[in-house]
Amino acid sequence: MNKKALTIAESRLDTEIAAKGGQIQDTSYRPNVLTSSTKAAFTLAEVLITLAVIGIVAALTLPGLIQNHNEKAWRTAKDLWEKKLTETVRRMNVDGVMTGHDTTEDFMNTFKNYMKVIKTCDNNDINKCYSPKIVTTGKDDAPLDIETETLTSASSMGLKEWQTNTNTMSFVVADGTTVIMAYQPECPYADPIEDTGSQVSCMAYMVDVNGKKGPNRVGKDIELSSGVAFSTCDNPIGDMCWSTDFAPTAIDTCDGTSEYDKNDTSSVGSGCSTNYWAGAIKACKDKGMELPTREQLAQLASELYVNSSDGSAVTIGATEDKYNLKVKEAYQENPPIKYNGYAYWSSEEVNAGNAYLRTFRTSYTLGNAASWNGKSYSGGRAICLSN
Repeated sequence: MNKKALTIAESRLDTEIAAKGGQIQDTSYRPNVLTSSTKAAFTLAEVLITLAVIGIVAALTLPGLIQNHNEKAWRTAKDLWEKKLTETVRRMNVDGVMTGHDTTEDFMNTFKNYMKVIKTCDNNDINKCYSPKIVTTGKDDAPLDIETETLTSASSMGLKEWQTNTNTMSFVVADGTTVIMAYQPECPYADPIEDTGSQVSCMAYMVDVNGKKGPNRVGKDIELSSGVAFSTCDNPIGDMCWSTDFAPTAIDTCDGTSEYDKNDTSSVGSGCSTNYWAGAIKACKDKGMELPTREQLAQLASELYVNSSDGSAVTIGATEDKYNLKVKEAYQENPPIKYNGYAYWSSEEVNAGNAYLRTFRTSYTLGNAASWNGKSYSGGRAICLSN
């Protein structure tokens, strides 16, 4: 600093000292605003309470926001799938290749030339293409889990009016969508100019628009085509719904208090302590089903058999024995009942100690000859009918 500047600075300092009564104040001291400020501040407890409230509000609102986002994403993906499928069918119809396929596999060989399919699987390996092994349908308070590996035919998807031998296939689309589909061989021809899109009805499908991700629920990320429906029916046969067959467990009805057989109150020696017939009734009730009547067992037989000579349909009466039969091809590999001579209980009693049965064999069925037995007969089997 030069001499002139120093003189000016000293002059200013003298002026400030004079203005303050000749006292120089120490300006080096400044209060610590972080420790001695008198301004209001949040305490640690208040901060924690605020964070807790924010967390609670987030916990209440975020699931709803996420759900709304998912719902929107699923709807968008479903709309995209429908547009792709409709356009694919339109192009196939215009090219004249929508009809004339004998099997779902034949149809798929053509279909994948029109849609970007990256992998296909036959009905023996459904889950190699279709990601979830179990999907859920039904109401929230009564959900129904479906094992997708059992969806091997159109009939297993609830399409009883389709050919019973119409198999399904599963496939994966390039965008990750997974599909189980069945093709209707009797798909009618549609005019390629006037009706290019309606033949979507020639296919039945279950599509999962987000592949491996959840929730794997029908109505959310999973969509069914028109006509596809699932039920708790183990064996849909004709218009009837049957359970799987089983050997009933005997119950004691000797004191007459059992709701399943109040009639069989005879002595222990006559078998009421081992009442297999009543056990069959109880097991069906526990399933929410009924033990069938003699007429209903005969209807089941009429659905299972055809004439051995020409394969024509048969009608079997409630008490009728029928010979020269063969089991329909659809019920040979996975039969709903056993054809090796087992007799199946009906719900009808002969008297207090006996009840009627029907016997099933591969070439005949008996409803009259040896058609009843004691309720303590341990060799009888049972199959339940949906009421």
